[in-house]
Amino acid sequence: MKSKLVIIGLMICSVFALSVSAQITTSNQLVVLQDDKSGDHLEISIATGEYKFESCNNNLAISGSGKVGVSGCTVELQDISDTRRVVAEVDLCSASGKADVVFVNEFSTRPKDEPVEFVLSDSNTRDSVFDCRLKQETK
Repeated sequence: MKSKLVIIGLMICSVFALSVSAQITTSNQLVVLQDDKSGDHLEISIATGEYKFESCNNNLAISGSGKVGVSGCTVELQDISDTRRVVAEVDLCSASGKADVVFVNEFSTRPKDEPVEFVLSDSNTRDSVFDCRLKQETK
């Protein structure tokens, strides 16, 4: 009976150690979402909430800092203000994610305050990079 309790105790300690280990590696991680079609990409620092977005075809880029939430395998980023909305969700277990990036481009020839929007869908974040040329070469 005592040996069964020791084994159960060791199993519980092992699960706890694995969960702490996963949280530590997640907090230091950079995640890159790269749209499967356009190559547009969003890089997110899970630890700080800092992000960078670049549109490959439109030569547009923004960066900022938002709120990051981690629940299990899911990482969520939100940065919402009067001039931008950056919302992303990444599933680290399935290595997939999606994002919606909307902002007012002050240098655009569009009418003032007309926002531009980019929707990213990444079916495999493992091969995603923050570089337009690399995505286009691998197609």
